[in-house]
Amino acid sequence: MVLEYRPSVVVVFTNELDQVLLGERSDSPGAWQLPQGGIEPGESALNAVYREMREELGCDRFHIIKEASGLVKYRFPDGLNKPISKKWTGQSQVWFKARFEPGFGPDKQQADGEFSNFSWRDVGTIVPGIIEWKRDAYREGLQKLGFGV
Repeated sequence: MVLEYRPSVVVVFTNELDQVLLGERSDSPGAWQLPQGGIEPGESALNAVYREMREELGCDRFHIIKEASGLVKYRFPDGLNKPISKKWTGQSQVWFKARFEPGFGPDKQQADGEFSNFSWRDVGTIVPGIIEWKRDAYREGLQKLGFGV
C-alpha cells in the first residue's frame, strides 16, 4: 500500500565562489543530486539535516544560512522501480541553504557510500542536469532559497 508524501530535507551547500555541492549517486553513475534524506518519525527537520548530512556526506560541521518557507513536493513517476516508490507517493521537502565550517566538507571515508563523487557547480547548471521528474521541485526549492534559476 502506497502512503503519502515522504517527509524529507534537502540541503544546498554553497562555497566561497557561490557554487553548489552535488553528489553523484553510487547506484546510478552520472546521476547527480543535492544531498537529501528522510525525516524520521518524531524528528525535527533541523535534526534530520544534521543526521542525514553526517550519513551522506560524512560531515556535520556546517551552519544553516536559511530555511525555505513552505514545503516543496513532487510525485514519483509511474513505473519507477525503486523501493522508495513502493512505500511513498512522492516527497515533501524542507529546503535549507548551508555552508561548511572552514576546513570542513564532504568526507567519503566517513560517509555511508550513497555518493561516489562530489562536485561544486554553478547554480545555473544544476536544474538541467537533474533527472527530469525532479526538475520542477529543484527549481522551486532553489527559488525559495533566493537562487535565481
